[in-house]
Amino acid sequence: MTQPMPYARPILWDIYQEHLDEAAFLWGQWERAMDAAHYTLDEVIDGPEERLRAHLDGLVLGGQPVAEKLLIPALADDDDGKVTAAAWALLQAEDADHLDLVFEALTKAEKKERRGALARAFELAERSDLGARLGPRLQGSPPAVQATIVNVLSASLPAAPPGQSPAWPFPIDSFLQSRQQELLSAALRALCRTPDPVRAHFVERALASPYVAIRDVAIEAGLLMGLRAAGTACSKLVSRNASGARLALGVLASGGEPIDVAAIIRKLDVESMRRDALWALGFAGTAQAVEAVLAWIADDQVDKVAGEAFATITGVRIAGPLAKIGQTDNSVPPEEEDDDAPIPVVLPEDSLSVPNSERLFAWWEKAAPRFAPDARYLYGQPVSPDALRAALRGGPTWRRRVWSLALAGHGHGHLDVATWGRRQRGRA
Repeated sequence: MTQPMPYARPILWDIYQEHLDEAAFLWGQWERAMDAAHYTLDEVIDGPEERLRAHLDGLVLGGQPVAEKLLIPALADDDDGKVTAAAWALLQAEDADHLDLVFEALTKAEKKERRGALARAFELAERSDLGARLGPRLQGSPPAVQATIVNVLSASLPAAPPGQSPAWPFPIDSFLQSRQQELLSAALRALCRTPDPVRAHFVERALASPYVAIRDVAIEAGLLMGLRAAGTACSKLVSRNASGARLALGVLASGGEPIDVAAIIRKLDVESMRRDALWALGFAGTAQAVEAVLAWIADDQVDKVAGEAFATITGVRIAGPLAKIGQTDNSVPPEEEDDDAPIPVVLPEDSLSVPNSERLFAWWEKAAPRFAPDARYLYGQPVSPDALRAALRGGPTWRRRVWSLALAGHGHGHLDVATWGRRQRGRA
């Protein structure tokens, strides 16, 4: 009897194309959710991250045919989310090894945006041989590519014994003197993950960088290394109304020193500093900070930020009777849309409720006696390591970086807020 000829099951290309398109869209959603006013870490993990991972897993399961037809061509796409999703799926392939191909795309990327999209895939890849495979490629690679390799290598570097420098698998001193922003930032980030007091002078120099990204990671490294210069740099940035001083404001506020809180409150009169100063006052936790944010709770330019800061200190929810109802849609009617108009700026707080200023004032008038003037509060409870740990899990993601730095001062260690949420949950 003749056996029937085996046949290959047809590949449902529409499904895999949908996986790629959805993964590209969700990648941007996930990145924004990781720095949002209305998402907690658990909500990110159970929401956009879970959906993103499901589509990425679908691409991986497509195997070599999907890689060749969809993923490899997508590495040259103009959509950064699509580039990252395709690169990550290729790096995670189970039936082939595409690392060399993705690495080649990284080395050939001319635009900074595409290089960043490919680098993000390497940073978030979950394969145990990644460091061993990339380490030998460090020498001879362009500085921007070296930055990606350094980020991968430093993520798995074990802590050094007390009093000793880590066994750095790359020339960190050379990289800490680099004039290439991506490489210098990666070297400073390595010091955040594995603090090394021997390199303190490099951090102190980076604190004066004119570039916000360099300055911020230097502040983070300096605080984790216990450098007084990091706090001094924050004070100087705030005092001169420096642009991009958001982290500096948050760090000063979280320290809780009355002189620093007073300095931040004064910045509410500086329009360019107001929004970030209100956000930062949520870390201060004092009754004085509550009074300061209440003064702006009715300003329609910053009311949502002020309300969120108020809630962070007091623990009250800006919802129900404490939120305005029947909010007006301020979007432009279709017939009045201007194709040449600039794309509207979307802010993290845009999704928050507008606070009802009159009722919040009334609520505070009754609640104020419960808040001691010389104490600091987080969601209505005295600030403590336990309260900070709970906030990392249950508070908005746009506050995690400062909270994690505050916890580090209590010996909690570094928390990488740029990695997968489920990894962060294991450390928070």
